[in-house]
Amino acid sequence: MANSTSKSTLESNTEENIRMKLPWNGELHSAAHKKFKETIIIVPFFEAHKTSLLKHIDFLNELGFNVISFNLKKAPRSLSGTFFSSTVEFGIKHIWADQIESILNSIAGDKIVFSFSNPSASAIEAVARRHAADVKGLICDSGPSGNFLSSMNKYYVHNEPISLAPLRWLTSLAMTLAWSPDFKTTIYQDLEKIPDNFKVLSIRGWKDNLISAQDIDKVFEPHAHIDWQRLSLPKAGHLNGLRDFAEDYKEPVASYLKSISTLIDKK
Repeated sequence: MANSTSKSTLESNTEENIRMKLPWNGELHSAAHKKFKETIIIVPFFEAHKTSLLKHIDFLNELGFNVISFNLKKAPRSLSGTFFSSTVEFGIKHIWADQIESILNSIAGDKIVFSFSNPSASAIEAVARRHAADVKGLICDSGPSGNFLSSMNKYYVHNEPISLAPLRWLTSLAMTLAWSPDFKTTIYQDLEKIPDNFKVLSIRGWKDNLISAQDIDKVFEPHAHIDWQRLSLPKAGHLNGLRDFAEDYKEPVASYLKSISTLIDKK
């Protein structure tokens, strides 16, 4: 009985320590009945607050995973912002990779990264920097795009409409350069650094009006050493798989997570 209490206290103290030291307004969401050793790191989508993903967090907690959420820095809107990462690389992609890497460094034990839309490219970079040393797998929901300029143009059509086409394309080009001037080169290099047979689940909606399934495939298809699988949702759009098509979303995601995770020994 004393040993059981000691173990429970140790786990509680570990979780409290996580709460105390997480950067970027990080927050631990503990599963009511924790079943797996791995902690899932949630990487929010562009302009999202961590609370935008509470439905996903609840789903993962119900499966038995502890989850960490945090906020990405706001993308700089002018040249007065900081565009250089800790690795002295220019671009928002690399700055967000810094944040994700610092979150990964803050958590002991094995992790799984669950990222959304184009910030998935930053998640890939953060995992690659650490050579996936303690990352068991990666889920990318609705991204990243292998054609960032096109995706940004669609963003300024549907999400923050700019009616004048020349201004829309100019804004899209500026954001593409701010994201990473050599994006295609860097994401290729990132994926090549990831170990053989690293498991990735790529979720895509066939009716996504921002990032098409084909543009996602452009990212992953050149890298045969990665063990990646598609979860295609024929009726889904951008990021609405869990919300609107839970019956098609939950089981494959749960199956993937269970296949790469370690059950806690209850003895």
